[in-house]
Amino acid sequence: MDETKVSIMGNFIDPEKTDFEGSLSFSIKTTYIEKKKLWKSKDLTAEFLGNFWNTILDTSNIKSTLHFVCAELLENAVNHSIKSDYLIMIQLCFGFDELLVYVKNSDKTSNIKEFEDFISTLLKTDNLHKLFIQRMKQAKKSSSKKSQVGLITIIKDRGAKLSWKLEKKPDITRITTLARISLKKQE
Repeated sequence: MDETKVSIMGNFIDPEKTDFEGSLSFSIKTTYIEKKKLWKSKDLTAEFLGNFWNTILDTSNIKSTLHFVCAELLENAVNHSIKSDYLIMIQLCFGFDELLVYVKNSDKTSNIKEFEDFISTLLKTDNLHKLFIQRMKQAKKSSSKKSQVGLITIIKDRGAKLSWKLEKKPDITRITTLARISLKKQE
């Protein structure tokens, strides 16, 4: 049996250890749907989740924030998942004063080091705007689609807090991203 090494980056809370008022989740094995179709459905899924929680919570601006966060995290999960029997899952948990958005996917462990380096930089930065510009320039210069500016935008423009749980095995790493969206009124 392969040993699993777990690492936490940021202020991650397991959903099983969360006291929440309600939860809604969606999961699909990546073998049962083409990545291209799953990619197209991310906006529909994000829109549904935004509408659902907006109706339940009746909180201003939650719909657009939740739609953006869900779409971005699902986009990353679909884009960076391996084609296998592993699930892509999104779960929204409603707590007393925040929504917790969990997105799980799996990727090759060999791809994780670069991602961990970016997460470390993102969590330590004092200037998100500067990091955003820097990542955009790097992506343009290298013609890369891995700018990761969406994650920066989730924090910078949407006010969510991000954290990660990485469960590494020799070949496959299970990634759980958590976005915490405050429901408290901004003063």
